[in-house]
Amino acid sequence: MRYGLSLLEVEKPGRYEGLEVGSVVKDWGAARLRVALCFPDVYEIGASHLGLPLLYGLLNREPGVLAERAYAPWHDMEALLRRRSWLLVTRESGRPLADFDLVGFTLQYELGATNVLAMLELGGVPLLARERGEDAPLVLGGGPVAANPEPLADFFDAYLIGEGEEAVVEIAQALVVAKHEGRDRAGRLAALAEVEGVYLTSAHEPRFQGGRFAGFRAPRPVRRRVVADLETAPTAPPILPFVSAVHERLSVELARGCTRGCRFCQAGTLYRPVRERSPEAVRSIVAQGLEATGYEEVGLLSLSTGDYSSIGPLLCSLMNDHAAGHVSVSLPSLRADSLDDRLLAEVSRVRKTGFTIAPEAGTERLRRVINKNLSEEAILGAVRRIFEAGWRGVKLYFMVGLPGETPDDWAGIAELARKVARLAPAGKGRVGVSVSNFVPKPHTPFQWCGQARQEVVREAQEFFKAELRDKKIELKWHDSRMSELEGVLARGDRRLGAAVLAAYRKGCRMDGWTSELRWDRWQEALAEAELDPAEFLRPRDLDEPLPWDDVDPGVSRAFLVDEWRRAESGGTTADCRGGECQGCGLCDFQALMPRISGPRDLPVCEAPEMPALPDPSHAPRIRFRFSKTGPASLLSHLETVTAFHRAFRAGGVPLAYSQGFHPHPRLNLGPALPLGTETLADLGEIRVTDVPPLAQVQAESNAHLPEGLRVEALWLLPPESKGLTGGNTREEYRLSPSPEAGVAAEGKGGWRALLDAFWAAKAYPVVKRRKNKTDRVLEATDFVDALWSASPDIVVRLRRQVDGTILGPEDLLHALVGLPDGVRATARVVKTRVETL
Repeated sequence: MRYGLSLLEVEKPGRYEGLEVGSVVKDWGAARLRVALCFPDVYEIGASHLGLPLLYGLLNREPGVLAERAYAPWHDMEALLRRRSWLLVTRESGRPLADFDLVGFTLQYELGATNVLAMLELGGVPLLARERGEDAPLVLGGGPVAANPEPLADFFDAYLIGEGEEAVVEIAQALVVAKHEGRDRAGRLAALAEVEGVYLTSAHEPRFQGGRFAGFRAPRPVRRRVVADLETAPTAPPILPFVSAVHERLSVELARGCTRGCRFCQAGTLYRPVRERSPEAVRSIVAQGLEATGYEEVGLLSLSTGDYSSIGPLLCSLMNDHAAGHVSVSLPSLRADSLDDRLLAEVSRVRKTGFTIAPEAGTERLRRVINKNLSEEAILGAVRRIFEAGWRGVKLYFMVGLPGETPDDWAGIAELARKVARLAPAGKGRVGVSVSNFVPKPHTPFQWCGQARQEVVREAQEFFKAELRDKKIELKWHDSRMSELEGVLARGDRRLGAAVLAAYRKGCRMDGWTSELRWDRWQEALAEAELDPAEFLRPRDLDEPLPWDDVDPGVSRAFLVDEWRRAESGGTTADCRGGECQGCGLCDFQALMPRISGPRDLPVCEAPEMPALPDPSHAPRIRFRFSKTGPASLLSHLETVTAFHRAFRAGGVPLAYSQGFHPHPRLNLGPALPLGTETLADLGEIRVTDVPPLAQVQAESNAHLPEGLRVEALWLLPPESKGLTGGNTREEYRLSPSPEAGVAAEGKGGWRALLDAFWAAKAYPVVKRRKNKTDRVLEATDFVDALWSASPDIVVRLRRQVDGTILGPEDLLHALVGLPDGVRATARVVKTRVETL
């Protein structure tokens, strides 16, 4: 383990170990270029991101190129790193960021800015680009935040503007050549600049006049990179995390781009034109991904999944392929006018995943302003079909602060939510209403409008709290301070670098987490940099220079201006996907154009033959013994259950499932182990619909388990055998004392004296420490059957009571040597034997 049992000092130690299948470890010494790909948020957020594993896989395919990954540490881990003077390292080789040639950040959200600085500093990389010497890595940014590179330009040597599949390979190849030629840092940056889509921050010098951005001294717009054809674009195998991720599913990009033309939507500009994958390609990617991961859910991702030209036939085919294996399909981005009964029927064939509809505005007038061409009739019709198909809940997304908004539009949101709630089933029907705050982003028709200030947003939120008191409605809203900070960072210029650095120095981290935002410190930082948020949130004149003018998204300024004027007059713009070109200026209709896979014939949709759980008295049961050592000891009990579940599925084991609304596999393990405790002898049990070859199950399952977690043996149980017990067992543990415990033992006459004193005592109370719970005092003699020294270790044999209670080996040793709280007594704890009493 990279940081050892010191990780037990942090809340979620599994975040920082390589508990994955599908990662790539290449020879460090043989690499000609070493790239660290960084995600500036915690691992469970980054592990659900589709883009980073793709770039990781593509770079590692390149001869001589090594790519590894790093994620932002949570506060407790950052404190541990600083306390121990350790560096932030990558997951694969455990090397600090400073050892790499190129450090690349995917910038998905403006409020990750201070996390970028934390990762750089903790990784040994100077924060400011101008202070990096010849041996420091080049620092590259990309992702949607790079649409305005200027606010964070002080910290980045360069940005990649646009889509990365082709560009990152070209960047890597250019740097391999530059290193081979012996170029210095300036020469390597020059090599980067030769790649189309690279924005070299030192080449764009902003001017300021009267306290405002006044353009660039030598404007040189950088054109956004676009992958012309998604069908032929390279793909990479998924990486399967075993630490719980935000989205526990196989994510597959169905299509890229959306031409619905919602005027608030930055992604609608940044990912044009529409490019669909063929249904055949999607089916192939899904089949390979499920085989590699054992996931039970497939997420078909797109900005507007329901617009996919063959969505019905594709869904039917996917369900025919995988429904019998208890695989469900989720469609995270559906428009109300794309829902039909057939689509609902296909999605619900295994389990009913959630549905979200985004009216965005409460009145049809305002929906025309934002070009969300969706009628109330269509919204209510979609909701009615969802509930009639058996769903119990639906989520509605709205925004406040849109241009042209009035209090009538707030009332429209409340009334629409109440109408939806009246359609919900009695009793268990639920309607989630989420109200976010509009942030006018660069490269949209609304980039020239101002952002509503906090007091306006809070007034709207109070209105909704008063109006939406229906028990069926669950109201959520977004922190107005976070939205204001997002707007400042999205719409700002290079002067913001000083404020970001000051906020970081004041301790701001994880600003995208509501619980972690330190708004008062951000206010101080902005004031120290002599910057007023109102300057960045104000409306802009149509002929005014903008800080993002040196980024060319491909969509012309004239088109955005025309759309802004249409919004002011309430005019709408049609989708160009299947109709007339709207003249946005992006497509050349030779290499670059909308690519629609075309509708396919609807296949015969078969009713899946779902494996039913046999009569429990005759159900085949397989018991297995497993080991859990090294980094796998940092998996929680639930994560361990999930790991075995996916490994058995990927290995082709015909697991039996429960019946009901959410079927789950019949798999259980013995009592949970404390985090960090290893085992060589724990037991698990599964029920199956048919008994597979056990040797094959062991081999296939182990191929899909993370380092340190292994199935050691399997055997078929007779029908009359008892199930796994949660108590009444005898368990043997081997303890390796920590250095602190060793010193304390020597000070008290050695281990023999301490053990003799234990056996001589009539009573020996031990504090059982429980995280987030009240500590409990246990009488050790009720649990300890044997305790002896096996130098340099201590061995203890403990009884687990019928109710599952057991004395923790760490707690016992801690009491034996009398260490203070917070100091570990063991460097390693291994369970070596279990027997039922």
